[in-house]
Amino acid sequence: MAVLTLLLIASSGVNSLLMPASPAGLLTPFSGSRDAEAIFYNPALTSAGDDFRLNCFYNRYYLGMQGFSLALSRKVKTLDLCVGITDFDYGAMEWHPDYPTEDSLANYSAYDFVFMVGGSFPVSARGRMGVTAKYIAETIYLYGDQALAFDVSLAYRSGNSGLTFGATNIGSKITLNGEGVNLPARLSLGLRQDFTRFNAGLEAHYFINRVSFEFGASAGLPLYRILEISLGLRYRYQDPPFPAFGLNLNLGKFALKYGLALYPYRLGPVNTLGFGMDF
Repeated sequence: MAVLTLLLIASSGVNSLLMPASPAGLLTPFSGSRDAEAIFYNPALTSAGDDFRLNCFYNRYYLGMQGFSLALSRKVKTLDLCVGITDFDYGAMEWHPDYPTEDSLANYSAYDFVFMVGGSFPVSARGRMGVTAKYIAETIYLYGDQALAFDVSLAYRSGNSGLTFGATNIGSKITLNGEGVNLPARLSLGLRQDFTRFNAGLEAHYFINRVSFEFGASAGLPLYRILEISLGLRYRYQDPPFPAFGLNLNLGKFALKYGLALYPYRLGPVNTLGFGMDF
């Protein structure tokens, strides 16, 4: 049991915060996410209108993991406010002891839940600042704990170009069975450029506690003013790069979004589907 406890603690730290909570998360979400969906990735890019905007997503990951996320936004004077929820299920998990041993196979469940409140506001004619506060709860086997964290970012837009940088998941530790585990905090830099017929995004992330990097690039092609197709490529330090595909159908007050990525090591595809609506 002691070995199982150490294994559970080693795999904790709310790693679901690094998983895509929506289709934009498979591409370059720090530089390219929009409206209420941006609360999951970059609060400075959060935008809202006079109507309520509701985004709901179902995310199917590899190895039986799945999640649900929701974002609700509305403009209040110059402040674009947003509330978000992510619920992540790690699926049926098994611990296989090293053989030969008399220890039996252990089955357990694990869940992450995050409630966030944030938004963006102008700091200059071309710049915006965003802040998100997060309440995080993680349960693994018989152990559980809560943490508080913040995302802070700045975005600057000039003509067809955009630059943004910030820090995410900066907060307290998750403590399981007396052992403290850091949240997956990271520093991010993103670039976006709108061309005549397509748009492109680049971003780089530095994981503070892991001392590792991640990079992403994407290109989006708008079609018929209501449809946009996107392609992306992401690279994580010491992992093979993996491709991603996105589809965004915007019908005014209603939008349909889909994302697909093929993760490395034959883990299988990641599918995420959702919709947005104004009311």
